[in-house]
Amino acid sequence: MISEADLFKIYQALGNPHRRGIIMLLGENPEGLTFSELRRRLNLSVGTIYYNLDQLEDLVCQKSDRRYALTEKGLLAYEMLKSNIEMIKNKAGGSISTASRLQALLFPRWFFMLLESRGKLMPLLALAVLLAGSLSCWYNGVLLGVTWVGSTSVTFLSSSSFIWSWLAVALTSFMLASAGAKEKLRRLPRYLAEAGFSMFPIAIFVAIEPLLRVAVVARAAAQVVLWLLAIMLTSSALSRSAQCRIEVALLITILVMFVASIAIPQLVAALP
Repeated sequence: MISEADLFKIYQALGNPHRRGIIMLLGENPEGLTFSELRRRLNLSVGTIYYNLDQLEDLVCQKSDRRYALTEKGLLAYEMLKSNIEMIKNKAGGSISTASRLQALLFPRWFFMLLESRGKLMPLLALAVLLAGSLSCWYNGVLLGVTWVGSTSVTFLSSSSFIWSWLAVALTSFMLASAGAKEKLRRLPRYLAEAGFSMFPIAIFVAIEPLLRVAVVARAAAQVVLWLLAIMLTSSALSRSAQCRIEVALLITILVMFVASIAIPQLVAALP
């Protein structure tokens, strides 16, 4: 039996004309449709389709053959849509709220869905970011501790600190967000790649940090902006992979970064 909360989510999702179009198409094609087929029939931009697919997370799923199809709740939404489309339009409204647009801009879950659809592009981008960050730390003698940046003459510490920071945040945040749900562990490799890509603002900072050492204010401003961007990207990836609300993902990401920033220096200081 569907709950009142689920029913409200269905009405809310179907209040948007683009989402109604996706539901109708998939309902009329129970075998599923590829992304290219959806785009051709809907005549919408790639970003718009991925954004709305992300908003329909409970109603639409991607099968093993990469075709999109309706879930059980999605089939219910399709039947509701067919039986009383005018009531759904009036009940939920047809426009995207300003708050939804702002959330999509600050926390682009749809962007990760877009990159994921490009096959092995996400792992390659993550590898490039992690390699660039590690090389920058090594070359500049930077010691990264998640949210703080120091300096060291020990090559191993500098070159590996970028990787430590990535793994500390990615693994801990995913385990907390998944909260013992074993079926979510299969998404861990995907999240590790997405979290690696989300480190690119920090990779930019460690690359330019020597240039900013003489300008304290500019250095602090750049660090705040780039770390906020990294937090928003990591939270977006965590929300998608762990299937939790963006607010929960944001809180977990900030908490993990804060704790790791305290713990990592203690571990480094304990090294011989």
